[in-house]
Amino acid sequence: MTVIPDALPGSVGQCWFATQRLPPLLEAFAKEIEGVRSGDDIEYIHRMRVASRRLRAALPLFRSCFPAKQYARWMQEIATITRALGNARDADVQIAFLVKYRKKSSAVRNKKNPEGSPQEKPLEPAIAYLLQDLKKSRQQLQDRVLSALDSLEKSGIIDEMRAAFALRMISCRRTPVQSAAYGIPTIAAFRIVSRLNTMCSFGDWVSHADAVAEHHAMRIAAKKLRYTMEVYGPVYQRGLKRSHAQVKYLQEILGDLHDCDVWIDHVTLLLLRERGRMRSGRNDKHPDTATLASLRLFLAARERERTLLHRRFMRYWQSLIDNTAWDQLRMDLTQKRKQMFIPAGDGTKKDICTVCNTLSASYPEGLSHHKTVTRLALMFFDSLLPLHALTRHDRNLLECAGMLHDMGWQEGARKHNIRSARWIFSEESLPLDIRDRSIAGLMAHAHRGRVKIESHPLFLLLTKEDQKKTLLLSAILRVADGLDYLHTGTVQEVHCIIGEAEVTCDVISLSDCTKEKERAGSKSALFAREFGRELVFR
Repeated sequence: MTVIPDALPGSVGQCWFATQRLPPLLEAFAKEIEGVRSGDDIEYIHRMRVASRRLRAALPLFRSCFPAKQYARWMQEIATITRALGNARDADVQIAFLVKYRKKSSAVRNKKNPEGSPQEKPLEPAIAYLLQDLKKSRQQLQDRVLSALDSLEKSGIIDEMRAAFALRMISCRRTPVQSAAYGIPTIAAFRIVSRLNTMCSFGDWVSHADAVAEHHAMRIAAKKLRYTMEVYGPVYQRGLKRSHAQVKYLQEILGDLHDCDVWIDHVTLLLLRERGRMRSGRNDKHPDTATLASLRLFLAARERERTLLHRRFMRYWQSLIDNTAWDQLRMDLTQKRKQMFIPAGDGTKKDICTVCNTLSASYPEGLSHHKTVTRLALMFFDSLLPLHALTRHDRNLLECAGMLHDMGWQEGARKHNIRSARWIFSEESLPLDIRDRSIAGLMAHAHRGRVKIESHPLFLLLTKEDQKKTLLLSAILRVADGLDYLHTGTVQEVHCIIGEAEVTCDVISLSDCTKEKERAGSKSALFAREFGRELVFR
């Protein structure tokens, strides 16, 4: 399962985009407060709950634009109010369902019995009992909603967020066109495909009728994908409307399925609790035998409905697969951008090298290692040219990745390769579009240990040819990094001889480099797989 990534490095373009997307979400959230307080219309609760979820889904996408403690406080307060609103809204939905279900049952009976003669109402005791219980708990939930609203207003985070957004808007007022074209599209694609992968990871469970937990998790994943697509919609032509509509409909089906599951669990648990319970006359608070029989009928009806909904869910999911809906979405992320989010032209070799050298120099502790690894990687590339037949532009991307592959070390060794990749994906000064930026970042991601990039969101956006290039270049960078394992620059040159079954490399160094060769050998599995030859050092 793909997990959505943590914060990416703050940047002018990302924070400018945040100032376009976050304020409307905050105002949509804030304007419902008085209506929720009054409790006159359940739609206030519904709208504020949706607004809180959208805001809560959007904030993490731009968390690096705000101070960490401030962001954490915002998220905590919004999470608290979202939970309170969610519980109240769930009760409202259940009450509304029972009222509608009662009317529907009555209409069906009247249609079957147009003469109007007295008829039994087998589901009425169950509906009445469940309604009474829900209305009682709904009042308690309203008290919790009001308490959460009091806490929200006391915290002052709404005004605090408004001020923070306004301050960011001032600082990002003159955003260079390059920031929008280079920095935002790759991150937008990264975020959306990450969410898409998470949702699709539950695809194997679609046909399992009893996979209640997996269907619920898929619903949540679809909701998060939908909200992320809404945030980044302005980047794309037509705002990805077709894909958004497909995800929304899928979420609705899964929501109906979940509602059935909630009823089935609730009534089943209620019936289990009542088994064997002693009943003592008319004042007993527990359901009588007639109500229990009615509840069993209600449970059976919900189970039948779930069966029908599950079939509908399977048919729709299969139609999405048959129509390659998710492949189309991935394609749209690279090919359907608005003009503002497309670079005016590709960066030249000189432009790319200049920017990479400048960025690498901003981390002086790693500059020597970056230069050594880049030099060795390019020697590998040139020696192996007859084998890989890659282009000069591919060589430029390898050079770029080599000069930036350890930028994540600035925040520590653990997962530094992942941070380096994210940094490359988001760095606005790099004159690289989505394809080249993805290849360079994926090389940095893969340079360490046995890291696999085949399931990475941006790897999946590349063509088969570009995926192969990325793996070949990653294999070279990984081995070159191993030859400077100790960051001492001991290895000066490497010359490769291509054989039928192996590639033999002569290593020239200033002193003993046994450890470096051992390390490079331990990191050569990807090389052997992609080049079809074992790597031998001497």
